[in-house]
Amino acid sequence: MGAESFFAKPGFKAGKSLRFNDDDSARLSRTFTSAGNTKKWTFSCWVKRANIDGQSHTLFATDRSGTNDFDYIRIQTDDSVYAAVYSDDEEYHLRIITNRKLRDLNTWYHIVVRYDSTAGTPDSPENALYINGVLEDDLAAGVTPDQNAVSNFNNNVVHRIGNWNANAAFNLDGHLAEVNFVDGYSLPASYFGETDTVGNQWIPIKYSGAYGNNGFYLSFAGGGLISATGGTITTDGDFKVHSFTSNGTFTPTITGHTESDVEYLVIAGGGGGGAKGGGGGAGGFRTGFEGITSGTGYGITIGAGGAGGTGLSVRGVNGANSVFDSVTSVGGGGGGSDAGVYRNGSDGGSGGGVAGGGYGDTVAGGDATSGQGNAGGNHITSSPYNGGGGGGAGAVGATNGNGGAGLASSITGSSVTRAGGGGGGGDVSGSAGAAGSGGGGAGAGASDTPAAGTVNTGGGGGGGGNGGGHVDGAAGGTGIVIIRYRFQ
Repeated sequence: MGAESFFAKPGFKAGKSLRFNDDDSARLSRTFTSAGNTKKWTFSCWVKRANIDGQSHTLFATDRSGTNDFDYIRIQTDDSVYAAVYSDDEEYHLRIITNRKLRDLNTWYHIVVRYDSTAGTPDSPENALYINGVLEDDLAAGVTPDQNAVSNFNNNVVHRIGNWNANAAFNLDGHLAEVNFVDGYSLPASYFGETDTVGNQWIPIKYSGAYGNNGFYLSFAGGGLISATGGTITTDGDFKVHSFTSNGTFTPTITGHTESDVEYLVIAGGGGGGAKGGGGGAGGFRTGFEGITSGTGYGITIGAGGAGGTGLSVRGVNGANSVFDSVTSVGGGGGGSDAGVYRNGSDGGSGGGVAGGGYGDTVAGGDATSGQGNAGGNHITSSPYNGGGGGGAGAVGATNGNGGAGLASSITGSSVTRAGGGGGGGDVSGSAGAAGSGGGGAGAGASDTPAAGTVNTGGGGGGGGNGGGHVDGAAGGTGIVIIRYRFQ
């Protein structure tokens, strides 16, 4: 692999491309720890071909999760672009083959594939392929998905850039730059490029929207080895891992380059549980890649957990945001408290749960920040009147009071689940809501005390009990920032 200069519009950070040589089977791969939205996603990249040799050249592909299923986006033997989602029922749920051929070795091509099987009609524009900003509607073949058809892209299987499978088939020969994968959104090419008013050329712009749980951005701006200071540093094979459990500064030095990319996990503080109420929502959970510059100090902010509600007119307090460079994870929403207008769960990274009690179903759990978590749960409207569970990064809070599950990440080298929702408070006649896996705190029952969210997981705090016991809610857990990069 090697790099060459990549063009950029004025004001857009100039980057590099990464050279893939099919002779040495160069490729990048990653396995998502949990499935994202397999019904809605977008892939965008810029490619400059290095060779036309009658072979297929893969841009993005997955390993199989079943007998026959596979997904890929590649340049075919005849130089057309081919995007396919082929499922284990042996049917294409997306098949786009362009009549347009990519045969100019001196040209950068921008390719965008968008998939959305939840769209109202199969031939909707949410399922499409673009080349240099133009929707490709002159097709050699086309199949659009059945309603809610599942793709293998965004499943918890190996995803590869520059190569189709473990047998090193269909290797890319060329340069890649500005690779984006967006989990949970079907987006047109205009989110990633625009026409330059001076040269009338299609050029890249930086995508500024949400990436979802499994989304990522690879600028290929550098590629040099990195050393850095800040946080607690551990080693995982060829990678260094910096874990920040309190505010600090991450300062990288890049060998042979001025810019590169690091992988991050940023989790905000969890929301506090409500008084006689709902569980606190987990802190926002964001993971992906961020461009860095050698010698620059990047401030790290660790979000505090929100305080538990005290007194029936005080909701649990929202957790505070955690920040790394341009990445902000939003603090979890506080759980509702059992008094009139305070019963709703608050919005946050994940939403807080509704307070319990014998009321009609007129309130709602807090909403989650897009791509960062899940909504809080509602309450049970009849005995045992549990408060709703706080939303977790991996699941909504439950009506029975259980906190939503967190999400697992292997950024430190082993799988760890974080950002679980807090359990809702229980009534005198019922048990409390359980903690969401990943650091959520359990709610209180009739006579016990709710548990706080676990420190440095962003877990939501447990809600206070509804009858006779400890009515105050518990605090959410503090957040965490983890940064990982290759050092050798």
